[in-house]
Amino acid sequence: MKRSEVIPELENVLGLEVGTINEEANIADVPQWDSMAILSFIAFVEDQFDLVLEGDQISEVKTFKELFDLIGDKFE
Repeated sequence: MKRSEVIPELENVLGLEVGTINEEANIADVPQWDSMAILSFIAFVEDQFDLVLEGDQISEVKTFKELFDLIGDKFE
């Protein structure tokens, strides 16, 4: 999966319209980003990238870019 494909998937998980978020967006500005969304994102990353993220890692990020950076070199 390409990095650019993760944003629409995340928007779907959050119940947002496509194009609502971008990498520079502040996660705190998205009310739908709650504990259930975090768990869904962790499951998505594990399924798509065979990578296990920890809640502590995710809680430290401020933007979606930082969130996607956690996936690192697992993108195509």
